[in-house]
Amino acid sequence: MKSMLFGAAGILVTAGTLPAFAADVAISEPPVETPIVETAAGVYDWGGFYVGVNTGYAWTNASSDGPAPAIDQSLDGFALGAFAGYNIYNNGWVYGVEADIKHDFNNDRFSSGGTDYEAETNWGGSVRARLGYAFDRTLIYATGGWAFTRAELENKDTGVREKDTAHGWTIGAGVEQAITDTVAGRLEYRYTDYRNSDIFNAAGRDGDLDSHSIMLGVSMKF
Repeated sequence: MKSMLFGAAGILVTAGTLPAFAADVAISEPPVETPIVETAAGVYDWGGFYVGVNTGYAWTNASSDGPAPAIDQSLDGFALGAFAGYNIYNNGWVYGVEADIKHDFNNDRFSSGGTDYEAETNWGGSVRARLGYAFDRTLIYATGGWAFTRAELENKDTGVREKDTAHGWTIGAGVEQAITDTVAGRLEYRYTDYRNSDIFNAAGRDGDLDSHSIMLGVSMKF
C-alpha cells in the first residue's frame, strides 16, 4: 500500500515539473536567409577628359571667281588625325569643347583654260563646342566652331606657287558609343567653309575652299 502511495506521488511530482522544464527549453527556429538585393546597372558618365585618333575621307573643293576660265576642282582624299576634349555630363545632357588636327592626302594636278596647276590642302584642324544627349552609353551630338587649313596652289606653267593658312568655320554632327568604361568609338560628319584663300593668286584669281568629311575615331577617357 505504501509503495502505491509513493509511486503515485512520484508521478504527480514529475507531471508538475514537465511544464516548467518545457518552458525553459528554447525552441530552435530555422535560420532566416538574407535576401539578395540586385543592384541596378549604373548610367554611363560621359564627363571628363579624353583623347583619341581618327581617320576618314574628305571631299574638298577649290573654286575661284573670274576671269574665265574659273577653277572648280575637287581635292578629295583620305585624312588622318587626332583629337582631345573635355565633357561635362548633367542628367543626360553632354556639354563639351574639343580640338582636333589632321593631315589630308589630296594632292592633285589638273588643267584649267590650258594652264596646268597642282593643288593640295595638308595640315588642318579646328576648335569646337559640342552639345549632345546620351542614352546611357550612346551619345548623339552636334558640334561647331572655328577651323583652319594649310593650302597650296602652284601654276606649273609659270612656277608661281602660293601658300596660305585659310580660316573659316565648321559644323557637324556625330554619334559616339562607349565600348568600355574608358574607350569609345565615334562616327562624325562635318562641313567646313574656309572662305577666301590667297592660294588663288597663283592663278591671278580670287577663290575659296570648302570641304565635307566623314571620320571614324576611337578615344580614351580619363
